[in-house]
Amino acid sequence: MLNFLPPTPSTGSQASDPFFTLSLDMLCVLGEDGHFKQLNPRWEEILGFTHQELLAQPWLELIHPHDQQLTLAKLESLTRNPTAPICLKNRCRCANGSYKSLLWNVSIHPENKLIYAVVRDQTECKQSKEALRDSEERFRCLVENVKDYAIYMLDPEGRVISWNQGAERINGYQEEEILGEPVSRFYLPEDVKAGKLEQALKIAAENGRFEDESYRVRKDGSIFWANAVITALYDKKGQLRGFTKVVRDITERKLAQEALQNAHDDLERRVAERTAELLQVNQRLRREIKERKQVEHQRRRSQAQLEQQTQQLQDALQKLKHTQAQLVHSEKMSSLGQLVAGVAHEINNPVNFIYGNLNYAEQYFQDILELVELYQESFPKPSAKVQEYIDLIDFNFITTDLPKLLHSMKVGADRIYQIVRSLRNFSHLDRAEKSVVDIHEGIDNTLLILQSRIKVKAGRTSITVVKNYGDLPLIDCYAGQLNQVFMNILCNAIDALEEGLDKDLLGDRTSSKSPTIQVSTQVINENWIAIRIADNGVGIPDCVKQRLFDPFFTTKPVGKGTGLGLSISYQIVVEKHGGHLKCFSSPGQGTEFIIEIPIEPNLQQYCCSNLYQNPVDSKIRASQSSISDSLNSIALK
Repeated sequence: MLNFLPPTPSTGSQASDPFFTLSLDMLCVLGEDGHFKQLNPRWEEILGFTHQELLAQPWLELIHPHDQQLTLAKLESLTRNPTAPICLKNRCRCANGSYKSLLWNVSIHPENKLIYAVVRDQTECKQSKEALRDSEERFRCLVENVKDYAIYMLDPEGRVISWNQGAERINGYQEEEILGEPVSRFYLPEDVKAGKLEQALKIAAENGRFEDESYRVRKDGSIFWANAVITALYDKKGQLRGFTKVVRDITERKLAQEALQNAHDDLERRVAERTAELLQVNQRLRREIKERKQVEHQRRRSQAQLEQQTQQLQDALQKLKHTQAQLVHSEKMSSLGQLVAGVAHEINNPVNFIYGNLNYAEQYFQDILELVELYQESFPKPSAKVQEYIDLIDFNFITTDLPKLLHSMKVGADRIYQIVRSLRNFSHLDRAEKSVVDIHEGIDNTLLILQSRIKVKAGRTSITVVKNYGDLPLIDCYAGQLNQVFMNILCNAIDALEEGLDKDLLGDRTSSKSPTIQVSTQVINENWIAIRIADNGVGIPDCVKQRLFDPFFTTKPVGKGTGLGLSISYQIVVEKHGGHLKCFSSPGQGTEFIIEIPIEPNLQQYCCSNLYQNPVDSKIRASQSSISDSLNSIALK
């Protein structure tokens, strides 16, 4: 029997065989005295010891204490049957005190009493497998606990083989009731008869995915609208293993779409009726003109009156266009306010849960850390098992990294709070009365809301915002409406810069400058201020610049803009505040908007402005007020 315990150290030399030194595995020769006789360079690279250090110490001391007996037992079995190589696994200590997981392939040479071994480092492979198991477990927990979506799997024949809580909530079936049942149970009888399910599974199997929106039936017989996505699952050989199905209840969305369509139809009907009335009035005026032409004397006397009536009609038509534009914009802002209110409310509640418990979590951690320090003072020499676990979890790293982690969570919660507050400030005091506000605060809140469009995107550089703020006094104005003007102009600037970036990506380079927006403010004189918003985008042609403030005029494709933004901005600045809105631009040279408003508008300007208000203005103000109230209530929670 060979003696594997180290009696005396011995020296060795590197093998002269180049395959021995070039091997990616760790090769070694062990003597019966318990020392290495030969080692290739991979031992030094993996364990961190020098060649002399490895030769000078018994190799068994490198093995983890818990693995030494098993290693010796395996080698003893090798001496009993030297013709058959053996494989064994153990942990080997590195120079820095950590351990590597090694796989040994060992054989013995009885004549010269030497052991030959090929050793492979499996540390990274072992860690990867553990990480994969953890990832699969987290994914399984995620799917099982999702309640807003029904996520389940089907076999190739369309029978249910898995069921999550969301599926139970939406369809009404318990897991034990539905497993093994055909998914056609959720379809309407006429859809089953028409073979809709079979067609959906066939398309998913051919294309990899199928999506549709249709009615589904719950366990209690009730019907709901569902959005369903079916994805085919294939194994490595390309064989169909089944399908995953994700179902979402969209009944509320469908009802909202129907209500919106009804409102749109009603608006079109009212516009058509009003247009017919105006046509009748126009025809009546034409008849009157024809009759008056018969009598020259009467025509001369009524000429002034006729011109006045024509001008009034044109003013009425223009007011009708503005009223229609304001009404459409009001309805959109109202819907947007409800959407923002819902989203911000859903964000605000979990943030409050997190933020409210962070301080407690930090305090609990500090208490536990102090307790551990007291234990270390009382028991400075822990047991080997405790020390091993301390090394395993890297306790020192945890004590330094966890406060940083808690701090980063606080920063993230503060960031979300700032965004919600900016949404509130963006519409603050958006009612009929004026207020004294800081213009810079409104600009900053608008830029914060647009941050997602300004920052770096995939394949694009970020937009640089340069702020040159002057020393402005507080301004008596309609703050929410001015914020809307800033939003419209900044959005147009971002669109122009993105258009320039898209042309650069397509090879039609228009500028080598980095995309930039400059926002400047200054006091013009004792009663006027100016806000300048400039970009270095593609610019505006003269033919477009002439119609820039016309309602419903836009150069953007369908779905990208309605042409209401700049028209309403012009009304807010010029008619509502008695100011000026100017645009200076040339193709390829960028665009600059200049907003000039009085610091303290005189009473006469606002009295004249209020004379032109109508019931539609009241409806618009009421919609804007509801948006502001929703945002304010969210921010106060």
